[in-house]
Amino acid sequence: MSTDLSRMSIEELQQLITNAEDTIKKIQREKRSEVVRQMRHLASTIGVAIDIVPESRGGSRRASGPRPKTPPKFQNPADASQTWTGRGPKPKWFKEALARGKNPDELLIK
Repeated sequence: MSTDLSRMSIEELQQLITNAEDTIKKIQREKRSEVVRQMRHLASTIGVAIDIVPESRGGSRRASGPRPKTPPKFQNPADASQTWTGRGPKPKWFKEALARGKNPDELLIK
């Protein structure tokens, strides 16, 4: 197949790209289905049932939704309401305590 792309309009080129991407996705779905079918058949020959979990669209395996809140790790000895998880920028009170000679271990919540 030889197509002179330089003679095509931008709209025609964009449509060609869209069609090509759609065709690639269709072929990939068909191949994936065939592989899953073969895997299930092979598993059944030895008496094993398998469950295929589809891959997420983003490729990330991390669970979606809010993360659990990280508990505080450090506490200001002068004001117990001021805490820090140890993540992100150091709070002002933490930096000041270190400047006064405190060891971070002394600021740990016990």
